[in-house]
Amino acid sequence: MRKFFKRLHLWLSVPLGLLISVVCLSGAALVFEKEITQALRPAAQQAEMAEKGGKPRPLPFFRTMRQLHRWLMDVPPRKGESSTGRTVVGITTLAMAGILVSGLVLWVPRNRRMLGNRFRVSCDKGWRRFCYDSHVVLGFYAALFLLVMALTGLTWSFGWYRTAAYALFDGVAVHPSGSLKGWFYALHTGSWGGMWTKALYFLAALIGGILPLSGYYLWYKRTRSARKKRKPELP
Repeated sequence: MRKFFKRLHLWLSVPLGLLISVVCLSGAALVFEKEITQALRPAAQQAEMAEKGGKPRPLPFFRTMRQLHRWLMDVPPRKGESSTGRTVVGITTLAMAGILVSGLVLWVPRNRRMLGNRFRVSCDKGWRRFCYDSHVVLGFYAALFLLVMALTGLTWSFGWYRTAAYALFDGVAVHPSGSLKGWFYALHTGSWGGMWTKALYFLAALIGGILPLSGYYLWYKRTRSARKKRKPELP
């Protein structure tokens, strides 16, 4: 069973790792959009823009980050419609959930003696070991937050998933906005707990963007070592 999860983790990560980095890093950039926008735009200017257009337009940087995060810049022609970018983000997010679950399974140590190593990053055993330990330790701490982001984010990608998710949580205490959509949005962005949860979500999303890069490095080193072992010696 462990071998299955190891292969699943690898097979999903290698083709989709870079896309996961893009989605996570652009998501991290959006965490403090409201606070940064308020700091850069005086309240009077925001009120004036709201009067002219219903609500203030986002800053160009955050507009680009949102288009990248949700649609990989392939913005649907009309609100609510699908696009290739939206579908790719949805598939990537679904795969990310599988990667996180398989990663947590692989994190579980085989015995108690190995448990301590799961929380320790070795800094004196070479760069490869440092990357491996960082990948394992940071992945464990960020996994729960990233899984919540992935499972809630899928409601914006697939109608069938949104219907199932809303049906599953129908009847629970809803967001102050009075809708499950607001509740899912708060869980997805970390706004449900104020600045502290936003900070945790920002760090988790940042780690989520870095993990595929360290994973690629480890995969490259492993495959390179395997090739060297298989290479026949010259007579």
